[in-house]
Order: sequence, then structure tokens, then C-alpha cells
Amino acid sequence: MWIVLGSEIVAGARSHDFLNIYTGASLAHEGRFADLHEPSVQLARERRIFPQIPQLVPFVRPSFYAAALVPLSLLPYDTAFAVWIAFQTSLLLGCWIWMWRRFGADALVFAALYLPCALGIATGQDGAMMLALLLISFCLAERGRWFRSGAVLALMLVKFHLILLWPLALLIQKRWRMLAGFCTSAAALVGVSAALGGMRSLRAYLALLQDKGLDRLSPSPEAMISVQGLLSNLGIDQPAAALLFSGVAVAVFFFALRRSEPRSADPGTTTGQIPRLFIVTAAASLWIVPHVYGYDASLLLLPLLLTIYSNAGRASRIAATFLCTPIAFGFAMAGRPWAIVLSLSVAVFFVLVASESSRRFQTPGGAPNPSMV
Repeated sequence: MWIVLGSEIVAGARSHDFLNIYTGASLAHEGRFADLHEPSVQLARERRIFPQIPQLVPFVRPSFYAAALVPLSLLPYDTAFAVWIAFQTSLLLGCWIWMWRRFGADALVFAALYLPCALGIATGQDGAMMLALLLISFCLAERGRWFRSGAVLALMLVKFHLILLWPLALLIQKRWRMLAGFCTSAAALVGVSAALGGMRSLRAYLALLQDKGLDRLSPSPEAMISVQGLLSNLGIDQPAAALLFSGVAVAVFFFALRRSEPRSADPGTTTGQIPRLFIVTAAASLWIVPHVYGYDASLLLLPLLLTIYSNAGRASRIAATFLCTPIAFGFAMAGRPWAIVLSLSVAVFFVLVASESSRRFQTPGGAPNPSMV
């Protein structure tokens, strides 16, 4: 089913999401990091690659990510696109295999039904990579390898707004080794970006992110899964309202993690708190910031399965199961006001799991929990 749906979308991905990724890789290959984030430079390169492009599709990733993408630019555009789709698909299949081994064969049903991962791949996005990084970080944390877990988590700074609350979460729960790994890796990535393009590049990057004149930087706000999507569907265009909703969510997030703070001398030995940390923080981070679309929820698949296959409350498991089906994300395609179902569903899931912060989460290593929805 996803292949059929993807075949209708993938043509647009060649002239949109993947085009800006290839543009960043192409400019990085030529060493043009100083003007990597200049809109005029990006548009000129995109029109050289894809002459039919009507307006700029901005490359909004950091310089270090552009450097990592350079191998794509060594291939012809169409070949690079096929390789990119194959790479993201392979990552997703690898995540599915881990989920099957961890939760049992039934988890494959939820994983296969989950629309954001398939949608992300079809649109040329890298959501599967974000999911894989979160999963690796989770596995390392469960094994008590906290520094490495934090270091891997920091690699998700390629889309930094999706992990905005993670440093705060590690501070709240006093996971110092994981925070040290995160900060070390983050500092290294910022240092690499600064070394590649200098301060001019960093200033241009910040200016690009704040450029309200770029129509394709934040298209279709009603389809966002975050507070911005909720307000857009309600017809509210007030920054103060967005700040209020986000502030309330951060407060709920803070008290949820504070109540579930590890009490043992070594936080790494507290069984059940690691899934809680990843579930609550991932959900809150996605909901409080703008420019978060359906494909960005690819990384939410891990928290959803951790909730379903745990001793979480029935309401939380029902909310997680609903998000695993295509129903909620399908509403986003219906436009305003029906798209509000998606952002509301994410908000409800977050509130439910946060409200159970005192519950000791236990997830099985094999068979599903018999009390699952």
C-alpha cells in the first residue's frame, strides 16, 4: 500500500525535499560552506540541477550535515535520488527488525501501518534516519552506556528543533553522563560547522531560519503535528498563543520527568525509567515547536511501541495505538479544519503519558504485554 501511495508522491520529492538535500551536498562538495545558506546561491544551484523549479526550496540543515551528504553529489541526480530512497528504506527495515525482536511479531503490524515513516521516505525526507538514531541512543542507554547514548542523540541536531527538550530532560533527571556525551558531541558538530564555513556561515544559517519571506520554508501550517498546527486549524495566528500552549506543555513535561526522576544512586540501574524518558521527551519535543510535519513523527514510532508494549495505562496505550494507524495522519491530508485531529492526537498522547509519570514503566524484551490494547 505504501509503495502505491509513494509512487504518487515520489515525483514531487525529486523537485522538492530531495532537491534541497542534493543542493546542500553539491555546494558542500565544492567547498562553498561560507555561502551554503545564502538563498540566492541555493536557488541558482537548484535551477541548474532542476531548471523547472519555480522558487527556492531552502536547504535548512547545518553545515556538518551538508559535508556528510557529499557522497550523494558524486552521483547523477536521478541515481542519487534512488540511492537516497534505498538508504532510508534500509534504515527503516533495520528498525523494524529490532522492533520485531524486541516486542514480538505483532509489533511489525504497528510498524507497517505507521504512515509517517513511509510518507517520509516517499517525500525524500530522512525521518527513517532520525528514528534509527533515537533507537540506537535508546539501546545504548538501556545498556548503561550513557555517554555514547548522549553522543548519538546529539547527531539528531541535523534537525535540532525536534530534540529541543532533550538537554533539559537530562538535566531534570540528573543523567550527567548522557548529558556530557550529548554536549561533547554537540560541541564537536558546532565546531565542525564553524570550521567549515566560519562565523559568516553560522550567521547566514540563523538568518535563513528566520526568513519569513521564504514561502516554502513552512508551507501548510495546518498539517503540522505541533502546537502550530493546532492553532492554525483553530484560526488563531497569535505568537502569544503559541508561546502559552508551548509553555504549558513544557511545564507538564518538567513535572512529569521530575516525578519520575531516578531515585537510585546510579540512574542507569533504574529499570523502567529509560522508556519513560524517551517516550515523554520525544513526544513533548515534537509538540512544542513549529515546522514539524507528519514525516517528522517517524521518530515517534519507538515511543509509541514502548507505550503499547508496556504496563502503561489503558488510555495511553489506546492513544499510542491510534497514532500507529493511518487514521490520525490521514486527517492531516484532509486540510483545515480536519487536520486538527492529528495535532490533537499527539497532544493527548503526550498528556496521557506525562500524567502517568509516577508509574514504573516496564517493557518486555520479547513477547507482547498480555494486557496491551
